[in-house]
Amino acid sequence: MMDVFFIERDPYAPLRHCYPVSKILYEGKSEYQEIMVIESPHFGRVLILDGVAQCDEKFEFIYHEFISHIPLYAHPNPENVLIIGGGDGGALREVLKHKEVKRAVLVDIDKQVIEVSKSFFPTMSVAFEDPRAIVVNEDGYKYVQDYEQEFDVIIVDSTDPVGFAHVLTTEEFFRYVFRALKEDGIYVGQTESIHYHPDIVRRVQKSLKKVFPIVDLYTAVIPGYAGYWWSFSIASKKHPVRNPSREVSVQTKLYSADMHRHAFLPESFYQKLISGEYQV
Repeated sequence: MMDVFFIERDPYAPLRHCYPVSKILYEGKSEYQEIMVIESPHFGRVLILDGVAQCDEKFEFIYHEFISHIPLYAHPNPENVLIIGGGDGGALREVLKHKEVKRAVLVDIDKQVIEVSKSFFPTMSVAFEDPRAIVVNEDGYKYVQDYEQEFDVIIVDSTDPVGFAHVLTTEEFFRYVFRALKEDGIYVGQTESIHYHPDIVRRVQKSLKKVFPIVDLYTAVIPGYAGYWWSFSIASKKHPVRNPSREVSVQTKLYSADMHRHAFLPESFYQKLISGEYQV
């Protein structure tokens, strides 16, 4: 029997991941992108958008725990949360583990991604049934412009911040986010690989610093993403972000108070990275 592999088409990374495939579970095309779900012997089911693997059953918890719990635990009382993107439901699942959250609005332009996740990724999409979840199929860039001091935390769980998602990493967008956040609100967004996308990391950090008084960077090792050492840009109007502001009580596989603190880059390396002194 011939081995079957899926090779990513990621145009923004200098390498291609290759996944052994035991079965193709879904192939389709929405109004916005190609969608595929494969079954892989090692990774389990893998969600692929426009030829790029977005998440897999085995390791998705790492990304979703870190993009969600660090901003939510940095905030003392996150009652209203906005997630832009995140149609697979993983971030929503983690956000709604917090009993403090009264409302979580998920805005994803592509309804079909949500439906595919509900069909093929039940452990990720479970929170769509939570009564606190509100799902809106609109353009997140436009959606956030309609609000002022509405949300405690805004999470941008987008595809690669290039192409049509580039607008979610601009200074103009961050000003809309700042306005939509309450006076002590916190923002976070994924900003790609430390080593393969340093220009994106620096650009986002510099844009955030033009808008927010507190800006920082934390990382996690995510086995399915090119470069593995993945970055998250975080910005706060008021609260320090490097330590949890309350006792960690949610059930997680990896996130903890210690992991929260150690996820942030040491200040000396952070400065080297942002200034461009650190080059590889």
